[in-house]
Amino acid sequence: MTRLLHFGTIAGLASLFGVLVPPHALDELMLPLIAVLPVVASVMVLRAGTPMPSAGWERIDPVRRHRFTRRLVERTLAYRRAVFILSGSFLALAAMFAVGKGGVLDGLLSQRQEQLVAAVVGGLIGLCGSCLPEILRRECAVADIQKRLLDELPVFRANRPGAQVIRLVPRAGA
Repeated sequence: MTRLLHFGTIAGLASLFGVLVPPHALDELMLPLIAVLPVVASVMVLRAGTPMPSAGWERIDPVRRHRFTRRLVERTLAYRRAVFILSGSFLALAAMFAVGKGGVLDGLLSQRQEQLVAAVVGGLIGLCGSCLPEILRRECAVADIQKRLLDELPVFRANRPGAQVIRLVPRAGA
């Protein structure tokens, strides 16, 4: 379902750009796109480098700990994919802008080819836009697991040698 949504977003924006965006509007759109894509990519690189919590891991059930660390790895891979997509889109748009700068291609492209260029730009925007909700979904999953792990950490009380598990949220079915 997720891949279908990605492909639908990319194809939909490519179609809309190819049909509705006039070629002269692309010149005005390229510079803001070229400026924003590296900024978004750098924010993702910074966010992907967020350290994992380091305290209390020895007290967490190994199965839950494995689930959590697996989700952290999945999140990091999603960030890596998104940065590659944003960087590739940046390079492609910068190359299109450089080639079209100064009217180099004015009069050389047919109407159909200009629509195709607009569709490619729309597809790149759709590709960049469709990778961001996936990252948000993975980020929320990691936060949810982290919350559940922290809610069930053993709490050491004063004057008692053992740990007592305090459940803030009752188990499902209890």
